[in-house]
Amino acid sequence: MANTGDKTPAPAPAPVAGPRKSNFVNEVWTELKKVTWPTLPEAWRLTTVVLGVIVAIAVYVGLIDFILTVIFNRFHLIK
Repeated sequence: MANTGDKTPAPAPAPVAGPRKSNFVNEVWTELKKVTWPTLPEAWRLTTVVLGVIVAIAVYVGLIDFILTVIFNRFHLIK
């Protein structure tokens, strides 16, 4: 009998065995040793900067929200 054109998908290839878990942990540990970690004062300074930027953005967005709320309420733009 002739092939009717019914194509069944080929079976998926078997998964390739990855590196062993202990080898992975050793490689991660080796890479972490290469990192230049900040000192405690640097970490505090950078944390303060991040928090300051977050507060500044929150105030900015809050002011825009307040101004738009006043404008919409004054001119009855939303009913």
